[in-house]
Amino acid sequence: MAELRTHPQIPQTHTFLKADNISAHYGDTAALKDLTLHIPANRLTVLIGPSGCGKSTMLRCFNGLVKISAGRIEYEDESIRALSETDLRRSMGYVIQSIGLMPHMTVEENVDLVPRLLGWERASRKERATRLLQLVQLDPEVYLGKYPNELSGGEAQRIGVARALGADPPVLLMDEPFGAVDPLTREQLQNEFIRIQRQLKKTVIFVTHDIDEAIRLADFLVIMKDGQIIQADTPEKILATPANEFVENFLGPNRSLKRLTLFTADHCMVEAISGTDANAKAYLEPETPGCYWKVDPKGIPLSGFAWVQGKIIERPINNSGHTVQKYSSLRECMSNILSLGLPSAAVVDEKGRLCGEVRFETIQKISIS
Repeated sequence: MAELRTHPQIPQTHTFLKADNISAHYGDTAALKDLTLHIPANRLTVLIGPSGCGKSTMLRCFNGLVKISAGRIEYEDESIRALSETDLRRSMGYVIQSIGLMPHMTVEENVDLVPRLLGWERASRKERATRLLQLVQLDPEVYLGKYPNELSGGEAQRIGVARALGADPPVLLMDEPFGAVDPLTREQLQNEFIRIQRQLKKTVIFVTHDIDEAIRLADFLVIMKDGQIIQADTPEKILATPANEFVENFLGPNRSLKRLTLFTADHCMVEAISGTDANAKAYLEPETPGCYWKVDPKGIPLSGFAWVQGKIIERPINNSGHTVQKYSSLRECMSNILSLGLPSAAVVDEKGRLCGEVRFETIQKISIS
């Protein structure tokens, strides 16, 4: 089994954005109150708290959409510190819940919007749009010429992420980007974003109202209330030691179960036993803790076999819900195991090919550690 890891260690990076003693007001109402927050570079910082706590206001202060009334914001990156307000916003990717795609523009025109404003050559813009659609796992030949009204909610949200990455910005701001899609699509988008972030290692500030999403995505978690920060640390430390009763209540019950969202399948999977025939007894010793997976010639799982109460049982793999992705959380793996009644969950790659399994015994050890 691979070494169990959760998120990157924050001390291994430096501070990219600094908000020191800032305040912000809407009329006479104080939205932020003498707040200090340092954002780690190349990590995903999640802001969360009750409605009206100031999390979206905090996000918008970083790109100047909300003016601060006190304090100051500094950018470690010299290339953006001295930019004008307009250029600063163009240097930051921005993804919102309503996506905000231009309805009269094709997908390609939406994705290359900022590079076009920055004066990129046509050929380089085309190449960039193609690469970004591949990054968010949409076929460029199919999607570049489509218009937003031809996209599903999940597809549109992926295009929104691609557009935000258009000019390769050093910072990505995301304001409840997955909040308007159904739970299944939201889970898939979270998986995709984890994959993208591990590949690109952007400095990301992400606002959500969903504590499970926050714990799952965050390298650095910031819990806010009434325009102030109540606790800021890694999700693992906050789950283990809530700062006060408010944080403990906000995290909700079953904190040990929430801990399973800190781990992804690729960190916990072991090599899977597989073959193209159904003779599971030839591959599995009695009481083996894992499964034998029958696969087709391409390596796509068709059935799972396991010893249960002294006999071999078989469970057919009929759809993608019967497998998990490499970036699925252990909570998803546990749900899969319970659904199929097998001691392991089959982990597949982007093309649906078997690449390993996550065993119940592994999940059990993590949940009690």
